Amino acid sequence: MKISELWLREIVSPDIDTESLTAQLTMAGLEVDSVKSVGKIAGAVVVGKILALRNHPASNKLSICDVQGLNGEISEVVCGAANLSIGMKIPFAQTGSILPENIKIERSSIRGIESHGMLCAQTELQLGDDNSGLWELPEDAQVGMLLADYLDLNDKILEIDLTPNRGDCLSITGLAREVGVLNKSYVKEIDCQPVEPTIEDKFQVVIESDACGRYVGRVIRGIDSSRKTPIWMQEKLRRSGLRCLSPIVDVTNYVMLELGQPMHAFDRSKLTDGIVVRMGENETLCLLDDTEILLDETTLVIADEHTPLAIAGIMGGKDSAVSETTDEIVLEAAWFNPIPIGSKARFFGKHTESSHRFERGVDSALQVAAMERATALVISICGGQAGPVVLQESSQNLPRLPKIKLQHANISKLLGIEIDFPIIEDI
Repeated sequence: MKISELWLREIVSPDIDTESLTAQLTMAGLEVDSVKSVGKIAGAVVVGKILALRNHPASNKLSICDVQGLNGEISEVVCGAANLSIGMKIPFAQTGSILPENIKIERSSIRGIESHGMLCAQTELQLGDDNSGLWELPEDAQVGMLLADYLDLNDKILEIDLTPNRGDCLSITGLAREVGVLNKSYVKEIDCQPVEPTIEDKFQVVIESDACGRYVGRVIRGIDSSRKTPIWMQEKLRRSGLRCLSPIVDVTNYVMLELGQPMHAFDRSKLTDGIVVRMGENETLCLLDDTEILLDETTLVIADEHTPLAIAGIMGGKDSAVSETTDEIVLEAAWFNPIPIGSKARFFGKHTESSHRFERGVDSALQVAAMERATALVISICGGQAGPVVLQESSQNLPRLPKIKLQHANISKLLGIEIDFPIIEDI
């Protein structure tokens, strides 16, 4: 599991450095395998703005750009990217800056025209996988600001090797709890306040299998799927090893990383009637990765009244997936029994971020909180109106919290030291 140290410190931030933090986590049984810097750029790589464009006199594929950069200075840069446009904000590596692989940007002559710097794609900065053109930064990016400051690149990525029994730490908040206890530090609560419904739309939910203890769903209408995921969310996902796909999918992945609750979103227009959580009926489903599988009676599925929509806890179906034209969704969050999820993930060869968490045990009290958190994020990014939360559960199929009797006298007997009762309570 990869996490951003800065993201962790947003929730809990003890007065210790990175080295001490990683040593502490490792000694607590959460082994830190590696620590890597996020940014590998140096010097004047800034947020630039293209003020003017003109054709290169000696090439049909090159353009000459007037680019505003550090301290408002304007530089002439030759660029061959296809997505150039006036007013566009992009990463601008000015003369003297250094890119990954120790590439130093110097003034150069390109077909007889002097170029003072370089306009960059994500891959050239090793800050993403998009190599289709220049990296278009958001409108609110401050021109001339160092890119390292704008993206908070003074960060470390911690790769943590968790043992299977520590599914509770497969999230930023789970790790923050550990760090908080180890340092007696304040742990910030994530805002999961209820989002009041503004429409009455809802989907009926029926649970027909004891492998599902709780299912929570919600309709959100009037969303704009063409909007872009905020840069802060993109960066947190990227540093956690996840690609950005679309605002809706990014929100579900973000909540999974933040709280530990896997989620999924269906395009509501592609669903009929209600949601049914049931076992398979020897039917086929085309998954998001374009593979087609047979769902037999041992496979837990999410379906509507007519057709399967997803393998529960593992992967969604292609036909009900959200797209750039989706304007209404059904969000879901559920608690599934770990055993059938783990066995089917291995059987189908579909080890996903969701199945990884479900098979290790997701907190059975998280589902409603995750729904509220995801709803608020979707509306803040894509707009829309939320319907009421629909909750179905079977208490006998949910885990029961064990009661553990701890006798004070046994502590000193087993450990050989005396610990005051208030300290025991605090621990």
